[in-house]
Amino acid sequence: MRSDGPGRPVVVPLYLDDCLIDKRVARQLRAAGHLIFLTSELGVEGQDDERHLEASTRLEAVLVSQNRRHFEPLHRRWYAEGRLHAGILATHWLSIGLRIQCLERAARLLTLEVAANQFIVLDLFESEEQGLTYIASLTP
Repeated sequence: MRSDGPGRPVVVPLYLDDCLIDKRVARQLRAAGHLIFLTSELGVEGQDDERHLEASTRLEAVLVSQNRRHFEPLHRRWYAEGRLHAGILATHWLSIGLRIQCLERAARLLTLEVAANQFIVLDLFESEEQGLTYIASLTP
């Protein structure tokens, strides 16, 4: 596990977009030591998807959304334009418990270098082994 000093693991910050705001998710991930950005706390709630991607990139946080049908084409467009982002983690509807488990695992296993400019499906983090295998596939 990566470390940011004694006893402090480095975790990838997560930016939960409007589609994913759930205080229970944020509360549990924060309690586990994760840095979580919520649009409601940043004063950007209701902005369009591109603004959220820009904000998450400025914050160096992986954007998390259930809105795959909007963010996948946005990712492809940014890639074609040569624009960089901190990563997009897309999910479909998952139970709150499974969502928290997968998000916790993704935030713990991903690095900003690995997540950068990637469109990642949260299902790839359903187990520790599956998450590690995915990370290895992206690492040169």
